[in-house]
Amino acid sequence: VSGECQIIPIYAMTRNTKYTIALAKGCGLIEETLTLLSVCDEHTTRESLAQCVHEQNLLSRCSDMRSMDIVKLVFYPRFMKHEPHVMLWLGAIRKRGLLLSQFKQLLMLYCARENAVMYDFIVNELNVLRVNQTQKLERDRITMFIKGIVDEGKAKWGENIQKRQASYIKAVLVDFGFVARNGDILPYEISNFVLLYLMHELHFAGLSDMAIWNHEDWQLFGLDKYTLRDRIMDMNIKGGYIAQCSGELLTISWNYQTMEEFIDATL
Repeated sequence: VSGECQIIPIYAMTRNTKYTIALAKGCGLIEETLTLLSVCDEHTTRESLAQCVHEQNLLSRCSDMRSMDIVKLVFYPRFMKHEPHVMLWLGAIRKRGLLLSQFKQLLMLYCARENAVMYDFIVNELNVLRVNQTQKLERDRITMFIKGIVDEGKAKWGENIQKRQASYIKAVLVDFGFVARNGDILPYEISNFVLLYLMHELHFAGLSDMAIWNHEDWQLFGLDKYTLRDRIMDMNIKGGYIAQCSGELLTISWNYQTMEEFIDATL
């Protein structure tokens, strides 16, 4: 493909691996996120968004203090801090009418990247339950996961905070459709668009084709390396790229030059 792809200054597509209590400020916050995305543009900053929310009472169900926490401690870290374009990409995708069920998968990705306790529970616990065909997520499973973090010295949380963290994990899993409120583990499969989005996001971040294939974020969707390969090959050409795979080597010829071009052409 002629021309150069837009390479966005990257935070190495790494995630926050520190265990924090950030989920206490907001689990899924889906409705609030949709509202905030609707008013963001290329000039939006954390401060200007906070001012807009305050002046227009955009989050009317929340107190002013709570609204500021949502903007500064939840929305900003997830969608603005590392890569300011994310809020614009998501806003454009939402305006183009991507199904909410699929859009929530995108919101989940950024929530998980910012919250290691959620990310690691999905990858290391929930995925294991799925592989073992376990039907229900028992609360004790979450409690023991949190306790393990503390016992290993990865976080210094007292019993009250541990209980709260367990409840936050359960809440965010419900928000994003991983489990039902009664604990039943629900079917969860990455949509074609979200798979393509993540591929292109990683590509425009400067990752090699092999690094994209081996990226840990795919585990959030329960995809192993070979299932992912099959999905990538299945969407060859129609996904906006030409992929070739030989053994353990994957190469991709990319068509779109920017995320904006990808979004415009795909939705």
